[in-house]
Amino acid sequence: MERLFLVGPGNVGTRLAAALAAAGVRVETVTRRCGWDRATDAGDPAPRLLAMREDDLPPALERFPPELRPRLALVQNGFLEPLLGPLDETTRGLIWFTARGEFFAPLRPSILHGALAGPLAAALVRGGLAFEVSASREAFVREMIVKGAWNGVVGLPLAVHGLDLGTYLESHEQEWRAVISETTAAAGAWYGVPVDAETACRCLVETTAPIRHVAVTSAKALRWRNGAVVAMGRATGVPTPVNEHLLRAAGYDSATGGR
Repeated sequence: MERLFLVGPGNVGTRLAAALAAAGVRVETVTRRCGWDRATDAGDPAPRLLAMREDDLPPALERFPPELRPRLALVQNGFLEPLLGPLDETTRGLIWFTARGEFFAPLRPSILHGALAGPLAAALVRGGLAFEVSASREAFVREMIVKGAWNGVVGLPLAVHGLDLGTYLESHEQEWRAVISETTAAAGAWYGVPVDAETACRCLVETTAPIRHVAVTSAKALRWRNGAVVAMGRATGVPTPVNEHLLRAAGYDSATGGR
């Protein structure tokens, strides 16, 4: 992998771009306004790494011609398929680090799956980031559901209760365990990949020690996280009352997918 396009130079994208550059990969950055002509040229064989927020992903995908789908790598952590449909042609990633400005906390190795996973992970590891390749779709989906449950706790509940993560985990254990249980049940049924809720709970506890100070004033990407859990629960007949309660408390309408 000698060159790629990095679409979305935010907190995560900047870290990925720096690691790739350190590994000797030439990174061409694409912003909201610049770089799209080259990035969407189907004649250019370079991979496209999409690192923007979930809400910015649908219009970005629409700009790429269908023949470029196998050259795309998506590293958004939300439940993408319920809203976007099948993504089997694209490489998928799960980010297990927190980056905000100068703050950087690796929580566990990030995961990549798909045609570009091997060379992309190798370059990122050479650049100093912890990445692994998931060879099977089932293993990747299982990890995705665990990360989805994690995101469902480290976000919406903190905004609703006005608490930092450490305080919330200590004072609302019954609630966050319910969020995780509902997520693993609903997403597991929707994707057809069973996930043990207790495994996801242990992962949350084990990975959040470096970020227990984190506070969230306004939860984002709810359509792709807790909102997606409710939608998948309704589609599969899995009750998700705690996720629904938290969404209502944040002013989110799960029927329309917005506030």
